[in-house]
Amino acid sequence: MKRKILIFVIYLFLLNMFIGKTLSQSFEDSLMMAKCEKWNVVYKNGMLRLSQPGSAWVFTMNLSKLDSGKLKQKRKDSAYVEFSGSGGFDQSKYMTIKKSRVYKLQMGTDENSTAALFVVTNESKEKRQTFLGKVMSKNHEEENEVLSSESTINGTIKRNNLATAWKFSLKNFGNGGLPFSIFSAPEGFLTSEKDSLFLERASFKADAVLVNAEGHHVGAVKFRKKPFTIWVQKDMENSLQDAVAVLFGVMIAKKSF
Repeated sequence: MKRKILIFVIYLFLLNMFIGKTLSQSFEDSLMMAKCEKWNVVYKNGMLRLSQPGSAWVFTMNLSKLDSGKLKQKRKDSAYVEFSGSGGFDQSKYMTIKKSRVYKLQMGTDENSTAALFVVTNESKEKRQTFLGKVMSKNHEEENEVLSSESTINGTIKRNNLATAWKFSLKNFGNGGLPFSIFSAPEGFLTSEKDSLFLERASFKADAVLVNAEGHHVGAVKFRKKPFTIWVQKDMENSLQDAVAVLFGVMIAKKSF
């Protein structure tokens, strides 16, 4: 009986903590919405078009692959051989495959632009059948299998008329090593000599919010499903506003990587 009461008390405590955190974050998000500009985003063929409701102004961002080629690394993790009762033979190997490519996302013209230069690294855990396994196997539909995959993005964002640049990193865009798809909270940061901003899970219709060192929400992005939307705080420096918008643009364009 005491054990059941203890479990119930712990459950109530954790539930209250979760509700309190959700309400606190919801309040922060409401304050942010009142201080932010909202941008609707249309993404097609490597171009993002940003527009505001009721305004004729349209801004564009253009995504391009740089001519560095795709870097590919393979590492054999383990191997196994299996015989089935029906006479089947399976000889496979487990591998980690890492692919990297360099991209550029630019907002504005060359004379007045803010651009992100970044490397996208896709790492997958795969089961690959060996040549002998292919010859001997009776189960050809399961020759190769992707067990998990994850993407990591690292780069810099720079305005062409400023000497300093922002560093950024993004991850948790894949299934995080799980054997099924799950929408985990994306992780990432945007930092410079003066500012440090971090991604957190959103409590409203956005998929992630950007939080400063004091814990205030300064931006948000809806990037997983259409319609794509960006919110950026109005009273930040113009250069930081552009850097935040470009960071969110990278997140929206991630399906092209």
